[in-house]
Amino acid sequence: MTHPPRRVATAAAAVLVTAAAVLLTGCSSGSDGKDTAAKGAPAPTAATSAPVPDEPATPTDPASDAVPSGPKVPEDELTPVTGSFTKKEKDYLSGRVPKGTDPAAVLQLGQETCDRIARVAEVDKDAAIGGIITGQIGGAKGAVTHLCPDQEDVLAAAATGFADGSYAVGAKAKPGSVVVPGTYRALTPTKDCTWTAGTRTGTAHKVTITAATKTFDSRGCFAWAREGR
Repeated sequence: MTHPPRRVATAAAAVLVTAAAVLLTGCSSGSDGKDTAAKGAPAPTAATSAPVPDEPATPTDPASDAVPSGPKVPEDELTPVTGSFTKKEKDYLSGRVPKGTDPAAVLQLGQETCDRIARVAEVDKDAAIGGIITGQIGGAKGAVTHLCPDQEDVLAAAATGFADGSYAVGAKAKPGSVVVPGTYRALTPTKDCTWTAGTRTGTAHKVTITAATKTFDSRGCFAWAREGR
């Protein structure tokens, strides 16, 4: 049985101060290269751009891409007010646009996600990976798959990771719900990064979790990514 993490480590705040200006910047580029940000919307400040939630989403697959439930706009009705969507844009939108929602607005969210990943990764790739793992960069799976495949390495690294918290360990585990045995590296840890793997405890920023280990717990390490994927 797994236990959801109690808090995301304060390391997130320290790391994302560097990346804050790019993580949640309110400006993004559409497929035609033009600015598609909402006009008149105030630009977020560095102090508020990267809030660290007290309770992150329950760890499922860190690269998951949840789509709201309910009726969706049929694919043959996915058309913008002017012009047309490219094939990759339509693939991204398919099954993702709730009825009554402007498809262009949903597309813009995906493009903004791609922009955030790229900009944060340029400053600190580990911060981008950790942001996806902890849910601070949401919707990464669909956005990267269809709109920015050049960021697939960041998504792939996030898919093997997990955030600070308490976990069971299992060889046949769903990514994010149970830790799979292997060697993991802490992403943007604080000086107070500590972990417990079964009966072992440590502060090193790399840990090998063996098949014999039954539980793993970490605090102050922000997130972990598996090495040798």
